[in-house]
Amino acid sequence: MKTLMANNNAMVGGILLLLFTFNGVQAANESPDVLMRNMTDQVMERLLEQEELLKKNPQQVQLVARKLVDEVILPHLDMRLMSRWVIGKGWNKATAAQRKQFINEFTGMLVKTYASALLEFRGSRIVVKPVDRNLTKTNTVVRTEFFNSSGKSTPVLFRVRKDRAGEWKIFDMIVDGVSLVKNYKSSFGAEIRKVGVSGLLKRLSSHNGMKLDA
Repeated sequence: MKTLMANNNAMVGGILLLLFTFNGVQAANESPDVLMRNMTDQVMERLLEQEELLKKNPQQVQLVARKLVDEVILPHLDMRLMSRWVIGKGWNKATAAQRKQFINEFTGMLVKTYASALLEFRGSRIVVKPVDRNLTKTNTVVRTEFFNSSGKSTPVLFRVRKDRAGEWKIFDMIVDGVSLVKNYKSSFGAEIRKVGVSGLLKRLSSHNGMKLDA
């Protein structure tokens, strides 16, 4: 599954940390940049709360990280839209059952991938830039910068849109100029050409079923 896991470290880590900032109840008409800015401190605190536990029990790192990703991040991703875009033309050819399975397998893959980078980003500094305050818009881009301990910055753009309930949902992330959706679309497209949609689903299922490293 190396082809499917071709994301660079900056993408994995950059996406991961700011996704947490969507945790919590969203205030009516509050812009996504304000939501991110208000939640960042809470996220850092939650990561720090786990630090002593994980130092004493390193074998639980992956399990704890996956639990956090599953509980905090996934509710704020538009997984159906992301899945449809990364599959591309294959989405129309897939059956309803295959689409549902792909969403589930793709979700599992994201959880496993991003959990691996979770603890690398505690203590990072994040700058969230203001967005257009025209709250009648249903989609926008939140521009941010991540600063590591040495002061090096990485630009991270989040494409978000309001769902029918009026909540902002993430449907793409662009890290240092690389789009998550386009990256996976390229990888999955190559797999579909080789083994078809059913073959891709089998490979994803196999990958997601692999035992976690301690």
